[in-house]
Amino acid sequence: MQSKTMIAGIGSPHGDDCVGWEIANAIQSRISDRASIRLVRTPDALLDWIEDVQELVICDACQGAGEVGSVHQWEWPCQELESINWSGTHNLSLPAVLALAQQLERLPASVRIWGVEVQQVQPDQSMSNAVEAGAKIAADSICKALSIPLNQMEQQHA
Repeated sequence: MQSKTMIAGIGSPHGDDCVGWEIANAIQSRISDRASIRLVRTPDALLDWIEDVQELVICDACQGAGEVGSVHQWEWPCQELESINWSGTHNLSLPAVLALAQQLERLPASVRIWGVEVQQVQPDQSMSNAVEAGAKIAADSICKALSIPLNQMEQQHA
């Protein structure tokens, strides 16, 4: 049976653009069957996975929301999302995909978007330190929002 909560990391292996995947992977290490985790390259791939999902949590890189490494959270629908540049070369923007899902009556009841402000999304670059720190903050915040406890190692260092 599919979990009713899905966490989707959107990204690529290019520099800071992998932050969505990094966040989703960090959350996956903390949960068992509380949520399903999906790593996708483009927002339109979400349409293949959201059937029967009640709560969708999207993690992605963004630009134009604040300082590099800053973490932002929005609930859909949200007009502010139109002014944010989402990472990568997406065929359809994240807001466009969510609007389409809504029109198709496939949008989950709850959609939260977590973005980490990025700078470098070039091939052959690694994720910057500021974005890596933002990914950890985002993963912790998402787990707190979903009532997912810290794993044992993180509890010892908290």
